[in-house]
Amino acid sequence: MPHSQDAAALTPQPLQEMQFAMAATRVLTSAVQLHVFTHIAGGRRTVAAVAAAEQADPRGLRMLLDAAVGLGLLRKSGPEYALAPLSARYLVAGEPDYLGYAIETEHLWQSWSHLTEAVRNGRPYRAVNRQPVAESFFPGLVRSLHVQNRQPAERLALALRPRAGSRVLDVGCGSGVWSLALARADRSLRVCALDFAPVLELTREYAQAAQAAAQYEFRAGNLRSTELGCEQYDLALLANIVHSEDEATLDQLFSRIRQALRPGGRIVIVDMLPNDERSGPVFPLLFALNMLVNTEQGGVYTLQEYRTWLQAAGFTAIDTVEIGSHSPAIVAQRN
Repeated sequence: MPHSQDAAALTPQPLQEMQFAMAATRVLTSAVQLHVFTHIAGGRRTVAAVAAAEQADPRGLRMLLDAAVGLGLLRKSGPEYALAPLSARYLVAGEPDYLGYAIETEHLWQSWSHLTEAVRNGRPYRAVNRQPVAESFFPGLVRSLHVQNRQPAERLALALRPRAGSRVLDVGCGSGVWSLALARADRSLRVCALDFAPVLELTREYAQAAQAAAQYEFRAGNLRSTELGCEQYDLALLANIVHSEDEATLDQLFSRIRQALRPGGRIVIVDMLPNDERSGPVFPLLFALNMLVNTEQGGVYTLQEYRTWLQAAGFTAIDTVEIGSHSPAIVAQRN
């Protein structure tokens, strides 16, 4: 039992707040699904105007808008609502930095609702990294991740500074946000972008928008079985993809990438890194559970685990690079 003084200081409030934390998620999701931020940006600033545009119940909508004010997503003056800076930049559909593509769906909510079941039986609610689920799941997510990762990708490109004319392998490329930062910095650089065919349509779209499509080869496939070649690349990117795989797959993948790299070539891994004791930071620990409910064998791995696997695959000079994200990037060199 805790000391009486410690017990007296304890209250259930942290647990109550944790239990009710789901409310903020639902407010954000429903507001995006009801196009609240887009309507307000378009000049519909009252409950009546937004309700009419969305054919929503005015009473419920007023409650939703007021909750969004409380969460800092909206501002209120009398009967009129206005966008907070965060919402104005990231939650207005059609704007370049719109993050709502992933929020619009119920994917996270549905998967996490099955967490207890997944912990009991070790099976995911759905395996989003397997075809054909991946082909329908990732396109929306990829658009939001492009915005989230754009600045970290630019910082990584500055830190890597590959030699002019380098060839880059972008495995599980998504929108191509990480390799595009390199391609924009060096127009002589060439990229082989590997992902599922429907995702590559988005990669091509983003490459064209960056006027970099001519620098890209778009290769449909998956990281487990697609042939990567031998000594063809100077740099291999694995950005936010390793967490979907298990140790056996990663052992093979790192070895295949080493073979695909030229001598002195580098592998770069961007992912969620818990500390060696797996006691923090909290985001990677929570993301591990996201992999439990969404993949068959995925997880998050420590820097020490990466060091062990990369050394076994034949990589040396393993180091980290801060990119202003939740975790540093890992960079290693082929010996």
